[in-house]
Amino acid sequence: MRKYPVLVLAGALSGACGGVSAQTPAPNPMPDGSYDMYAGLGVRSAPNYEGSRERGLRLTPVLQIAWGNGVFISGMSAGMHLSPLPGLEFGPLLSVHAARSKDGSSVFDTPVDATGAGTGSTILPPKAVTTSSASTGATGVDVAAPGTWYKVRRIGPRLEGGAFLNYYLTRQLRLTNNLLYGAGDGRDGLRWTLDLQRTAFEVAPHQKLSLAVGVTVVNRAYNTSYFGLRDNEIVTVPGPSLPYRPGGGVKDVHASLRWNWALSPSLLLTTGVHAARLAGDAKASPLAGRAGDVTVSTALAYRF
Repeated sequence: MRKYPVLVLAGALSGACGGVSAQTPAPNPMPDGSYDMYAGLGVRSAPNYEGSRERGLRLTPVLQIAWGNGVFISGMSAGMHLSPLPGLEFGPLLSVHAARSKDGSSVFDTPVDATGAGTGSTILPPKAVTTSSASTGATGVDVAAPGTWYKVRRIGPRLEGGAFLNYYLTRQLRLTNNLLYGAGDGRDGLRWTLDLQRTAFEVAPHQKLSLAVGVTVVNRAYNTSYFGLRDNEIVTVPGPSLPYRPGGGVKDVHASLRWNWALSPSLLLTTGVHAARLAGDAKASPLAGRAGDVTVSTALAYRF
């Protein structure tokens, strides 16, 4: 008899990086020789990048597979359970850190609503003014008014490697740790995500909720890649251009809620809300037009 799922399904290869993209390994390894797989498609409303004032609505595939030998794929992550001890989970972890650009472009991340997507290669541009001649009445070309333009540098998707370590404080509370290395321009960005999770609990027949709160800590290389500004990425009219070189530390605090509704033994409706607020040098970056953001996603997944 099939059991209704309690695993968290997550959007694969999302455009907005951050807590959403750092998926928690699937718990509770299955019996040897067995597997469980869900795949589907949904939509996600999210900022174009962390700190962006603009949002986009995008198609988002979902995928989760667990094998009896402990290997799993969960959204953008894959790994293997190695612990033989109850209440303790650990093992290697691979993850794809999604691309970053002004328009939120990423692998398998196709905009379905361009409203607010933005154009050009800068954010927070000053308004243009038109020059004119009082003697002839001739109108000249538009020029930039005093202000600052910030270019958003595109960073391609990055493969990260690391490990996870999860500990059950009680049967319902789990402390999760994901440590991943390889993000950013130089592929030397390090991020550590620490979450306290309330594991899935039933709120109605065939409907389960899971909750989590946590923090993300990164090194200087990570913050410099995603929140720093080089000299040629700042244009100040008039005046000098000053680069922004953030340090490491706490990047964000976040909270999430996941609602899984088993419409049948083979069909699952999964909906999630993820709220995050930038902190420290990431929050202080000129690229962070908005410190807090919310990502909402919903998808239908089929069990194979």
